[in-house]
Amino acid sequence: MKNIINQFLQNYIIRPFLSFIIGVRYENTAALEQEQQYIIVANHNSHLDALSIRAALPKSQRKKTFTVAALDYFGKNNFCKRAMQFFLNAILIKRKKTVGEPSAIETLDGLLKKGKSLILFPEGSRGQPGVLAEFKKGIAILLKKNPQLAIIPAYLNGFGRVLPKDSHLCLPMLCKVRFGEPLRVETGDIEMMLQKVQAAILNLKPATEKDLNKF
Repeated sequence: MKNIINQFLQNYIIRPFLSFIIGVRYENTAALEQEQQYIIVANHNSHLDALSIRAALPKSQRKKTFTVAALDYFGKNNFCKRAMQFFLNAILIKRKKTVGEPSAIETLDGLLKKGKSLILFPEGSRGQPGVLAEFKKGIAILLKKNPQLAIIPAYLNGFGRVLPKDSHLCLPMLCKVRFGEPLRVETGDIEMMLQKVQAAILNLKPATEKDLNKF
């Protein structure tokens, strides 16, 4: 029943709301159908980012694709935790390892080993709109542990203006989610792998494209 309700919300409420009310435009969503398992990596400026990416997923991928989110932020109370799990299929991880418990990397690697996919923001938290912050090493470590896995880069433009950090008010304005083609990052030096993932995201923003985060 939960899955049926979630599919209904995604198809008839969330995706139409994002597209027709907020103004989200999607490009190259066909890239999401080329692989059965992947990690979607994207820049991160707004709480709408994950919801908008998830709304683009093919129906067959929604149940097995988990959004990576911080437990200390989104697990502050039971309502928030349940909402994240219901609407985003979130896996809430601890940013600091607790002795005797699996680390965040071990938890995420376990999901990947089970054939699940992830939506992950390598910056770790919402950054300055239009500026890609330094990536955390987690994405490179996961790729090194799962060298067969494809990443699908995504570039989000305008979400820092639609729902800025520390704001609770959505401003309906044009914003874009552009997906790149699936690719595999050769394993090797962690820093080099991070640079390749970052380049894959940045290459999706044409030099001539306007920064939609600015009025």
